[in-house]
Amino acid sequence: MGLAVSSKAATAEAPARPGASSGSPEEPGRPWRRPGRWADAVLLVPLAAVAVVARRPGYLLSHAFWLDEAWVADSVRAPLRQLGLLSSSTPVGWTLLLRLVPDVGPPERLRLLPVGFAVAAVVAAYLLGRRLGRAQAVAAGLAAALAPSALSYLSLKQYTADAFVTLLLLWLGARLAAGWTRRRLVWLCLVCVPAVLVSHVTVFVSMAVMGALGLRALAERRWDRLAWLVPLGLSVAAVQAAAYLALAARGDNAAMQRVWAADFVPLGDGVGPAASFVARRTTEALGRVGFGSWPLAAAVVACGLAALWRGRLPVVVIAVALLGAELVAAGALDRYPFLDERTSLFFTTLLTVCGAIGVGSVAAWSARRLPTLPLGVAVAVGAAALLVPAARASALHPMPASTIRQQVAYVLAHRQPGDTVVVGAAASFGFGYYWPERPAFTPATARTAVRFQVDYPGLDDLVVVHQRLEPRTILEGMRQAAARSRSGRVWVVLAEAGDRSPAWKQAMADAGQVVRPALPKLVEVRP
Repeated sequence: MGLAVSSKAATAEAPARPGASSGSPEEPGRPWRRPGRWADAVLLVPLAAVAVVARRPGYLLSHAFWLDEAWVADSVRAPLRQLGLLSSSTPVGWTLLLRLVPDVGPPERLRLLPVGFAVAAVVAAYLLGRRLGRAQAVAAGLAAALAPSALSYLSLKQYTADAFVTLLLLWLGARLAAGWTRRRLVWLCLVCVPAVLVSHVTVFVSMAVMGALGLRALAERRWDRLAWLVPLGLSVAAVQAAAYLALAARGDNAAMQRVWAADFVPLGDGVGPAASFVARRTTEALGRVGFGSWPLAAAVVACGLAALWRGRLPVVVIAVALLGAELVAAGALDRYPFLDERTSLFFTTLLTVCGAIGVGSVAAWSARRLPTLPLGVAVAVGAAALLVPAARASALHPMPASTIRQQVAYVLAHRQPGDTVVVGAAASFGFGYYWPERPAFTPATARTAVRFQVDYPGLDDLVVVHQRLEPRTILEGMRQAAARSRSGRVWVVLAEAGDRSPAWKQAMADAGQVVRPALPKLVEVRP
């Protein structure tokens, strides 16, 4: 009996034989040889290039930061000790990585970071598809590069990191399930810890992957695996909870709750309205997957999940199902917006990759026999005919308008000694990034989702209005700027989004003659 137990334990901890449950990335029955790795590396190069080109780098490196991006960009101008204050709505690890972007090129070079994570997501998707075969890998990588939902929001926020972390953890989970070893389990847990610093959704994805591994071990009665999974999974959860409480909990304030109130599952209205809300948001999300209308997209995604299941990767399928259930629960508990276009970009991108794996599996199956080859070609061409136009339409979707950089450049070129500048509340964040003088960042006095504000103490020629909806504050800020102006001229810098209070028009009229240069929102007030 003792020998039998020892033999079983050794088998449980040893890597699976190639071709058994190892999920060999080359082909069943053969190890992944070095020539195969070179082939994969060669295939990844054009896939990564597609991901970069699809994101229009010329546009990304020329369009001025808009409001939500400016909140993030300001962090590179703050001292390290203030990252906790400026990272209230963004993972602190993401703001730290922004400082590693080389100080070369236009001010918008910081967007190279989300582009880099978009390329990394292609690699993770390729590796996930590679568990089934090379055709599935290419399809998965191409889907990650062209996922319409990922191309709709090319901003400085951490959305591409969300997609990368999701695909990476699923691949690590699939790799562990295919060839169980303690080392692979430890690697999975170790990746979950730093990943939460750049992506808040790591909490959801790691729970889904660990849960899927645990359910499979329970179904197979692999108590030895559960003995490792449970304590390590609980340790990961504890570390992530501590990181949330220490670094991110302060960003979940009352103002943030108001912003996302309409995106939470309305459980308080009853089961019927809540179910209708979940169904509507789910169909809308499927419509963003990129494979046509939601019924067709659902069928393609289901085909991909079936291919993963048949390819001995049920852990991935279970993890996707658990992830969806977690999002419903988080939305019902008012903890996370349910399938919002931006914050759930990682999930719709995952569905696009799963659907592409299904297409790649059909193509690989049909290529085995000449009579079935036309079917595979038709499926691949049909999927491309749906995905590529959807990706192109999303990529051409413009970012929110912003002329803060142009306004700052105009003021710097045309201001005269004695002029003052007054900056609106919404414009102040972009102004803080583009204006030459380094600003001070202090705790916010307005009730906003962002916990900091931009100030210029000691500079009498700069007045920042922090309350964008209170007419009295706007009038007072304009009066201060006019009183401080030795030349009598005041420049007014406003943002397209946020600085729309009618009080600005009255305040500028009271200060003098209003002159509008050939720039939207910028105003010159002369005595």
